Amino acid sequence: MAAEYVATMYVLFIFMFFPILNLGVVGLNAFFLWFTCNCAATVGGKSQCFQQAVQIPAGVGQWYPGAYDTARAKATELKSFFPGINWVASAINPEVRAISERVDPAAPIGYTHIGPGPWPASERSKTDTDQYTLLLRVTINGSASPLINVPWFDTPGLSRPMDLVMMSQAQFENPPGLLF
Repeated sequence: MAAEYVATMYVLFIFMFFPILNLGVVGLNAFFLWFTCNCAATVGGKSQCFQQAVQIPAGVGQWYPGAYDTARAKATELKSFFPGINWVASAINPEVRAISERVDPAAPIGYTHIGPGPWPASERSKTDTDQYTLLLRVTINGSASPLINVPWFDTPGLSRPMDLVMMSQAQFENPPGLLF
């Protein structure tokens, strides 16, 4: 009787408990990936400019980087805090976009600017805050790892990292700064 109980417990732990634990850890790491993306968007949205660094007060103050560099740096900084998340850093990952969405239905359709680079001169009218709401969107193509990588299966999230695309956007708090 005791041998049957041990075998049952062994089967329960191997086939039920550990897979559920792995899926739970992947869910937790997916939250950390979203949190990283959300913090990057929030911090970038508070910048004074989109691309250029700015000195406050002018001529004598401290230099602050633009939203593009700030968001990417914050995402990279937070990535090091959570060992269960990962992405391959490149020129387009994390991707930082400045978006103007129209509020006034009579206004021309909005514009999406993918950084780096300044807002194009032909689209400068789309930073008018009476007609558009201006957002900063950060997108990360990353992965969330399970607690234990199991080599016998090939199931994302259960035996190997799950690939995810996380997006978060925040209001850009200094709309005239999008032009620079």
